[in-house]
Amino acid sequence: MLRKRPLICPKEFDLFQRPGLRETGNRPLLLALTLLFSLALIGCSQSDKPSAGSANSPPHLVPAAGPSETSLPRETTPSSTVETQPPAQKRNKPVVKSEEKEPKGASARALNSRASLTVRLHDKNALEAETEMISGFKTPAEYLTISSKRFPEAVVAVMLPLEYERESKRKYPLVIAFGGAAECARPSKKGALAWIHYYKSDEAVLALGHNQLTSEDFRGLITPERLEDFNGGLKRHPYGGVILACPASPLLSLKARLEFPDYETFVMEELIPALKSRYRVAPGKIGVDGVSMGGSRSMYYGFKYPEVFSSIGSVQGAFGPYLDILGDLASKKKDLLRQRFIQLVTSDGDTMAPSVERLHRLLVSEDIDHVYLKLTGPHDYIFNQGPGALALLVFHNRVLGTVARGPVK
Repeated sequence: MLRKRPLICPKEFDLFQRPGLRETGNRPLLLALTLLFSLALIGCSQSDKPSAGSANSPPHLVPAAGPSETSLPRETTPSSTVETQPPAQKRNKPVVKSEEKEPKGASARALNSRASLTVRLHDKNALEAETEMISGFKTPAEYLTISSKRFPEAVVAVMLPLEYERESKRKYPLVIAFGGAAECARPSKKGALAWIHYYKSDEAVLALGHNQLTSEDFRGLITPERLEDFNGGLKRHPYGGVILACPASPLLSLKARLEFPDYETFVMEELIPALKSRYRVAPGKIGVDGVSMGGSRSMYYGFKYPEVFSSIGSVQGAFGPYLDILGDLASKKKDLLRQRFIQLVTSDGDTMAPSVERLHRLLVSEDIDHVYLKLTGPHDYIFNQGPGALALLVFHNRVLGTVARGPVK
């Protein structure tokens, strides 16, 4: 059932302008989030003050912008409540079934066969996982379902480079990418599809394969000068591909000071070892990123574990109530963070731009080098599907292709 706790209502957040939440199949989700938003109005006062980022401030839900009804097939989602904490720790192994027709080709056949693997953790425990192909996309992709001891909904959608099967000896950078609040609220298998399906990063990869981007690749959200910058960067650093892993994740809450301990343990002690065991991950080449609420989550992991992540990014991050936490982590880990690659992406129509700018100023005050990239477009799915996905992939491809700065695990 819904937890009746006060929520911060940032002035820039308008839940009812998210077209994807108006889909017929998502009506129960809309009703649940509407109730949460109504409760938020009770606690809204002076939301434009910096105190919204106080450690004692309650959390707010920041949905990633919804896709239009014409851009995605309608879904019929069972009625459910939105949980603000992970479900009870019990595990029934899910059976992953492909809902699409099998694509043609040797690469597709290799991915389509169900695979099982065993990951050794701390030389004591064995972690089982299963994979199954996800078809219907422009890049090879599969689900990785982990029998997690910490997070029951341990499903990850993994998007592989175009030449992954053909170049069987090549190792690639790994980027863990978190979805926004709308995807956190979906069932785990759908939430894990945040980047490959809802944000269409498979189309971004296809465009990057030509190493020459067009305005259409950015959904028209690009100026001629910025387009020239992107193409100049690709000329210097051609796109070589990354393994993009998007795990299902719960809605964030300040109850556990931004992240839930069990989910954090799952990410660091189960997810990363499973990904490194299953895929050809280049040593020391792991990045983390995310959009909106997922951007807050990616900054948290990057700032807390810079010994693990060589590159740290966010797309239109919803940092408002978490700035004090991120500031504390940046101050404590600044020596190592100065040896990492960091990118903050926002846009001229991003409702989260003020909090992104505050984090930018915070990093400047700590003398931590980073890219502060302000693009064109709204806080909406069209941005994720164009500039957001392209900026994420180009950044991690470029910096993880260089020599790592400082020690990494």
